[in-house]
Amino acid sequence: MEYFELMNPDGTPIGQVKERTAIHRDGDLHGGAHVWVVGSKNLDGTFPVLLQRRPADRDSFPSCLDTSCARHVLQGETFLSTAVCEVREELNLMISEKDLIFLCKKQSGGSYRFHGKPFHNHEVHFVYLLNPNFPLDNLPSQEEASDRLIWMNSADLQRDLLSGSDAYCVEYWELEELLRYLRRVH
Repeated sequence: MEYFELMNPDGTPIGQVKERTAIHRDGDLHGGAHVWVVGSKNLDGTFPVLLQRRPADRDSFPSCLDTSCARHVLQGETFLSTAVCEVREELNLMISEKDLIFLCKKQSGGSYRFHGKPFHNHEVHFVYLLNPNFPLDNLPSQEEASDRLIWMNSADLQRDLLSGSDAYCVEYWELEELLRYLRRVH
């Protein structure tokens, strides 16, 4: 069983812990860490962005394309330690906290229905970017993208999110924060 700490809107724990299923049943505010991985800037000013396809049997957003890595903050973890752990587990990249760039935090979520059951997801997201200079040797190239990990052009992703495509569980504001940062530093 997974236990999450309940959060204030600013991402500080309120001193209560609850099991994952109960949190999503009741709609309690909890934490999530999202990490974006991007490749080198394209000649047209866009960026390749790594997305991860969620498994079809997940209790939320099955088969949707998501940020490069995303995970709930478990009891006893911080947003940053969660992000590092998820990149290591999901992408097999041995990063440290210093390899992540904090982009923003924001509260978001909603009520949904998956596999015929209600699902209430209210999170404080801390959003990070893996340092674009970090070597991605263990990841598939854009030409060799697997079904689970998919490289996509940032302009195409932006267009799809603006059109309201249900193929994604990425929130548009998160992509905008990422692109704003990348345009500023590259």
